[in-house]
Amino acid sequence: MLVELLAAPEVAALVGDRVFPVHLPDEPVLPAIAYQVLDEKRQQIARRPSGRVRSLVQLSIVAPDYDAAYAVAWVIRRRLERWRGRAGGVLVYDALEESSQDIGDGIPHIVATTWRIYWKEA
Repeated sequence: MLVELLAAPEVAALVGDRVFPVHLPDEPVLPAIAYQVLDEKRQQIARRPSGRVRSLVQLSIVAPDYDAAYAVAWVIRRRLERWRGRAGGVLVYDALEESSQDIGDGIPHIVATTWRIYWKEA
């Protein structure tokens, strides 16, 4: 689901298809994004699975410098914040940014954003 959302034209214009699970490859072309599921909870109703899921996901945006990293973060924020619809075979109910922080002060620059995504399994 997340890879499909990040493949939107406005995001792909900046990062192409450089969206990777957990870690970037050695010597990646930048900017690039690594995503990681930090927490996931499945809702139950009357002791039965409801199919609804709440995921906490971190996006690590890696770019050659501060300005490039924040340009990607801004486009992702505009794409994901409060987004609802179908993606990757699931129904997304809501996407909320919980936090954003700079990681380190070197080059390349990294901005880590944390998202709470509410969705329902197909």
